Amino acid sequence: MRCAPKLATSTPISPFSLDDFEARTGSATSIIRTITGLYLRHQPAPVPRTQVVELATAAGISAAAAQTAISRLIDKQVLANTADATLDVPPMARAMFERGSRRIFTPRQMSPNDQWCLVTYSLPESMRPLRHQIRKHFQQLGGGLVAAGLWIFPEYLRVEVDAALAALQARSLATLFTVQQPHFPATPQEAAAQWWDLEHLDSLHQQFLKATAGLNAGQTDPADAYRGYVGMIDAWRALPYLDPGLPDGMLPAAWSGKRSRERFLEFSSVFERPAKEFVASVLAG
Repeated sequence: MRCAPKLATSTPISPFSLDDFEARTGSATSIIRTITGLYLRHQPAPVPRTQVVELATAAGISAAAAQTAISRLIDKQVLANTADATLDVPPMARAMFERGSRRIFTPRQMSPNDQWCLVTYSLPESMRPLRHQIRKHFQQLGGGLVAAGLWIFPEYLRVEVDAALAALQARSLATLFTVQQPHFPATPQEAAAQWWDLEHLDSLHQQFLKATAGLNAGQTDPADAYRGYVGMIDAWRALPYLDPGLPDGMLPAAWSGKRSRERFLEFSSVFERPAKEFVASVLAG
């Protein structure tokens, strides 16, 4: 009889557990998490806590809320206290942000000829906690649930799927297939609507469009660009995970994802450099 693998707390699962999209977009915790991923993790030395608070207030967060959020992120091991009231980004969190950067800043969409990755596994009832963990991580990777124990992903997500299974100590329990073209039971659009919650994903894209409706490409003042850029990244960062980037032929005609991706890329190109200049001025103070 096969025993359920034990989920360790200090093994590679830890950086995956940090990929948490439950924090409310625009909240102090979410904003400082975004600032950490954008800027703090790239600093060669720990950053004074006062400067992190200054960056948070420049992004529209009160100083009191920033202090509370920093403490929460320390508890979540996204930040770490160091000597002299400074803050550092622990190695596991750095790995998470590095992995996230590939998704966030290079959003992908499948072409009709791209391959797919199918993942199948069968776990007994005694492994229910592991089934829950796999489901949670696969959903956050943009997987579609075809049937119990059978998931589908764009093939370009296979490496991340493989890493998630390994981190959950479940790689030996799953088989991955690379396939060229599924033969859908009905239309590709109907299959996508069954395997993914497209209504929810479309609503997330609409929320992003609403949250960024007031952005102005003429905001090139470093402080204004910084605030707009941080807010935009914070509103966007979960979308490239949850949305796998299905081909146009599987999406509804009124799909909001195309407009949100275009807006993200447009304003990223405008705001990134002046925002970085603003951060450099704060950290040099």
